[in-house]
Amino acid sequence: MLKQWLIDMGLLPSRFMWPNPFKIIEYEELLRGVDVRPTDAILDLGCGAGPQDLLLASEGARVIGIDISEAQIARARALAATYARGRNLEYRCTPLERAGFARHEFDKVVSFSVLEHIGNREQVLRVIADVLKPGGMLLMSVDSLATITDPSLIRRHRSDHAVLMYFTILELRSMLQLHGFADIRIRPIFRGPYAKRLFEAGIEGEFRYHRYRKFGALARLKVDDYLHRDAEQGMFLCATGLKPQ
Repeated sequence: MLKQWLIDMGLLPSRFMWPNPFKIIEYEELLRGVDVRPTDAILDLGCGAGPQDLLLASEGARVIGIDISEAQIARARALAATYARGRNLEYRCTPLERAGFARHEFDKVVSFSVLEHIGNREQVLRVIADVLKPGGMLLMSVDSLATITDPSLIRRHRSDHAVLMYFTILELRSMLQLHGFADIRIRPIFRGPYAKRLFEAGIEGEFRYHRYRKFGALARLKVDDYLHRDAEQGMFLCATGLKPQ
């Protein structure tokens, strides 16, 4: 009853429902300054359970989330049935290259820490460029882990999360330029020592956070990143690029 009241009042869904403070900030940073319009058609590549899509759809946009995991798509559909009834939100279990989207179908393509898990990323980027409308925007975050110096933690993270590549700013920029994107902007996030310590603990503890203590961690992460805003490296990279008109 309370949950439905919160949904009816527009207080849910909320990113603050998410258990991982890193994911809350990642979403905020990637969407910072981005105008999500009711007329937008948005593709979410590698949507997972899709909590970010609930927020995008709440802006009135048409949202399609795709993922190759049937279990994740099932979770996404269950969440949408609760939090996005009446919204223009759809989930499909498919890789992008076999999804059959039309050329110039989407105004925006978003992807939250997915490209580092994809082996055929060059093919995927070609398809992204094709399905975006001229003037459309790609918004993408990727793992960098540039501030993690312990090789054993890198190996564990790579193994536990099936990471194929950790990106540098130069590598990501070159890849996006190769596929025709313009006005590319890339910025590191989680640049300070507190973020490093918390992420290292997350690797060792499978990123499990207390339901309420995460808010203290969230506040400290934001302060930490602000104090180290001039640092050139971080654990994630947030990138945006435009498809030329």
